[in-house]
Parts: sequence; structure tokens; C-alpha cells
Amino acid sequence: MNDLIDRIFGFLPNRGIFWTAVALCIVMFITRSVTNWLVEKVKLPWMEEKNQKQRKAFQNGNDTK
Repeated sequence: MNDLIDRIFGFLPNRGIFWTAVALCIVMFITRSVTNWLVEKVKLPWMEEKNQKQRKAFQNGNDTK
């Protein structure tokens, strides 16, 4: 029975390495989420997409006159 279990789970790394990788993935996900949140919070008004669209529409409207 142990031989069968070793053949099935033999490709997995040691437990310490596996849990280190899982913890690192969690830390990377949290870091990415915090970074994206901070970028959205410190974004200047002219950097927002809706303001860029309004600005482009305003410029196009002035070009036709």
C-alpha cells in the first residue's frame, strides 16, 4: 500500500518546500492586491479613463469649430 501511495504522490516535493511555495503564492497575491489598490487610490483625476474620454470628446468638439 505504501508503494502505491509513493508512486501516486512521489512527484510532489517535500512538505516544507510545498508549504513554502503555497505561502509565497499567498504573499504574492496579497502584495499584488495591495499594489493595485494603492495605484487606484493615488491616481490623479486626469489619469482616470472617464476623464480622458471627456477630455478627448471636448478636444474633438473644439476642433470642428
